[in-house]
Amino acid sequence: MTALLAERPADQDALVAVSNDVHDPDRCRPQRILVVDDMELVQAGLRALLTDQTYVASCLTAGSLQTAWDLVRRHQPQLVVLSTSVAGESGLVLCRHIRDHMPHVRVLLMSSEGRVSNSLARANGAIGFLPKHLPAPSILAVVERAVAGEQVFPRDSSADSEPESALSRRELDVLRNLVAGLSNPEMALALSLSRHTVKQHTSAVYRKLGVRNRAQAAGRARELGLVA
Repeated sequence: MTALLAERPADQDALVAVSNDVHDPDRCRPQRILVVDDMELVQAGLRALLTDQTYVASCLTAGSLQTAWDLVRRHQPQLVVLSTSVAGESGLVLCRHIRDHMPHVRVLLMSSEGRVSNSLARANGAIGFLPKHLPAPSILAVVERAVAGEQVFPRDSSADSEPESALSRRELDVLRNLVAGLSNPEMALALSLSRHTVKQHTSAVYRKLGVRNRAQAAGRARELGLVA
């Protein structure tokens, strides 16, 4: 995905909104929105929900990051509602690419598997986060705020820790080797650790990421942008 993008130059549940001071008259008009998710049910559901709104001019959908980037270049949507994981790829890759090459296009991240931290989302150019589990009225409220140019992020709390900050350096090493497919004995050899220590670090990674197995850990790591 990253290589393909590089080859193509650019042609109310616990939510808080922070106003953006930049004035853009286009935000007073109906907006073009692009929904990016690899599940057709999510695409169809959001399209049906959004096309009935007066602030939406049209709603496009894409099931891959490359298709989404092509549509962004071709149709210039004002807002991209982007899943953090699309067909096994991190949506943060596209989020960063839009930020770097088409900064006038706003990106609202969404996920059903826990959220990306506010700091990580902002660092990658997102203006907010949309939990997929929200009821329809709350989803519409978040999207409407994003269309209006506001930033919409979940409120931070002491209970809402950021996994990428909580992981120690060794735990990150173990996580990256785990995602690369190494077994515990292979990780022990690569990191000069005992197998018991690797097992302890792996258990800590699972606990901090809120996952139960390697596949879930790999998916969560990609979602958070902890691995490429």
